[in-house]
Amino acid sequence: MEGPIANWIAACDAMIGLGASTVVPGHGPVTDADGIRAVRDYFRHIVEQADAAYAKGLDFQEAAFGADLAEYAGWLDAERVVVNIYRRYREIRPDQPVLDRFALFALMAEWDSRRQSSAPRSAGRTVSRGGGSEPS
Repeated sequence: MEGPIANWIAACDAMIGLGASTVVPGHGPVTDADGIRAVRDYFRHIVEQADAAYAKGLDFQEAAFGADLAEYAGWLDAERVVVNIYRRYREIRPDQPVLDRFALFALMAEWDSRRQSSAPRSAGRTVSRGGGSEPS
């Protein structure tokens, strides 16, 4: 929830540069450099989605609820897109209204509820993803 997204991307690049064959993240599954690349690419995708929405004049909530998660849609805790889009919008325009954690958690719950209600009944929620630690 904190910190510029560029710092997360730079941290991923630094970890990849270490050349470790196995990575044990603070949370999320044990992985390798490909898992770190996936997280880095997720953050890049979030930046692209947020920047495009901002350029269209959408507010942060419209951007978050309308974001195309593409291959990241099945990731565990996909509702974190709300916080990540919010973070990017605050980077673009720091005078955005500040939301506390409770407001952000409520929006994540709403995002997830909408996703659950629009999902086909036969499809279960995906609880894992291919390698990598969870984005914040």
